[in-house]
Amino acid sequence: MKSEAIWVVEPKKIEIRTIDVPDPKYNEVQIETKACGVCAWDSYLYQGISAPGPIPYIIGHEAAGIVHKVGAGVTNVKPGDKVFCASGSNDMMSQYFNVGGDCVAKIPDDTTDFAAWVAEPTVCVVNLLKITNIQPGDKVVLVGAGYMGLLTLMGLQAYPVGELTVFELREDRLAMAKEYNPTYCFSPESEEGKAHIERLAAEGGADVVIDFGATDSAYELADKVILHDAGKFVLGSWHRHEETFDGTHWHMSGVTVYNLSPNSNAHFRDMIPRTAALIKRGVYNPGKLVTHVADYHDAEPVFIKSITKEDGYMKGVITF
Repeated sequence: MKSEAIWVVEPKKIEIRTIDVPDPKYNEVQIETKACGVCAWDSYLYQGISAPGPIPYIIGHEAAGIVHKVGAGVTNVKPGDKVFCASGSNDMMSQYFNVGGDCVAKIPDDTTDFAAWVAEPTVCVVNLLKITNIQPGDKVVLVGAGYMGLLTLMGLQAYPVGELTVFELREDRLAMAKEYNPTYCFSPESEEGKAHIERLAAEGGADVVIDFGATDSAYELADKVILHDAGKFVLGSWHRHEETFDGTHWHMSGVTVYNLSPNSNAHFRDMIPRTAALIKRGVYNPGKLVTHVADYHDAEPVFIKSITKEDGYMKGVITF
C-alpha cells in the first residue's frame, strides 16, 4: 500500500515522501493515522539531533487512528476500531503504518477529535507513577509544569500524597498547575519559593521528587529538596541531551533514581490499556494540553514552535 509520510531530510527541513506499507504481520495491526503528537524527541529529530540512524528518516510514535487491517494473530482489535498507539514504532507520521497489536488500545467509537487521544505520553506518566510506587502520605515535589509535568499532576490527583509542591518558572504554566490543586505552587525564583525550598531541605526533603525541568538548574533544585535518606528521584525529561550533576548526594544519601523511559518497565505495554481506561474515566485529559494542530501538509510551523515554545506552545499534533 502506498502511503505519504513526513521525512526529516536535513536538519530543520521536512518533506512528504511516498512509501510502501506492507500488509501487517501475524501479530501486527495496520493503522490509518488520524493524528500524531510531536514529542520532545521528534523536536530533536527535526533538528537532526539524537537520530536513530542517518538522515533521511520518518518520525512519530504518538499516533491515534483507525484500524485498517489486522494480522491473523490479533484478537484485541478489529478493522474499523478507533485506537491510540504507544510503543512499537517510530514511523507513525505516515498515512498508514504497522505496529504490534499489544501497542494499541481502543478509544471510544464516537471519537472525532483524534488529537485529544494522542496518549502515548500519558502512558509514560502512568508508568512513571507505577514504578515510583508513591506511598500514602508521601511528600512529593514536581519540578517543571510543562506538558509532561501537567499530565503528571493530573495523575497525582488520584494519589493520597501528604503534600504536593510544584515549582515552575513561567507564570502561565504556574496558573495551569494551580488548577490541579497542589498543596503549594511557586516560582523557585520568588521569595516564597526560595523560602519553601529552604523549608523542604531543613525538614529533611521530599520523599519523591519528579524532575521535568530538563536543565542544570532544575536538576540542582530537585537534588536540593530530595529526602536526605532513601528518597526517590524521577528523571522525567532528561533523556535526549547531556546534563552535568554531582552524584555525591545520590550515593551518600541512598537516593533511588527512576527513569521515565518505557524500557524501565518490562511490562510497559500493559500500561497502554490501563491508560485508556484512566482517560475514559477522566483521570487524565491529554487533549486539554494540546495547543497547536496542523495538517501534515503544513507541519513545519508546529515543529519550529516545538523548539521556540512561542505562541503559548505546550503540545503539537499533526493530523492526517
